[in-house]
Amino acid sequence: MSDVKIYKNSTDKPFDSFLEDLTREIEAEGFNIYHRDKSDLVAFYCAQGVEMPEGYRHVMFQICKPENSGKSIPVNPERCVFLHKYIFIYTTGGKTEIRFLGYTAELIGDMLGHNEFTKGPSDDDFATRMNSTYAVIEKIVARAV
Repeated sequence: MSDVKIYKNSTDKPFDSFLEDLTREIEAEGFNIYHRDKSDLVAFYCAQGVEMPEGYRHVMFQICKPENSGKSIPVNPERCVFLHKYIFIYTTGGKTEIRFLGYTAELIGDMLGHNEFTKGPSDDDFATRMNSTYAVIEKIVARAV
């Protein structure tokens, strides 16, 4: 079994309709979407002079629960690489595709060092919660699909 998983899903919903449904489901779970004004990857690449296929759409949603992550970072700043989650949504072959990365609790704990802290959760507790968060994101996407 791999310690890293690419979550894959797709829908026949039109791109913009899916984004609306996904946004609603993300917010219903208490997550915030950050940098929406910079989420359009096609616009980004075009602004850099890269030609993109006609009609191609690709966005990146950066989601986070700051009330949780804001408490966790001071305990162990190394956790920062796991806190913000990115969901990628793009079009291909008439479908809307959804992708994101998830990590096992074991990998997260190993990478952080399994540290114990007196002023906050251990790295292993953090890793378990992060792994649960990936499961929640899968459910969010499934409801939006």
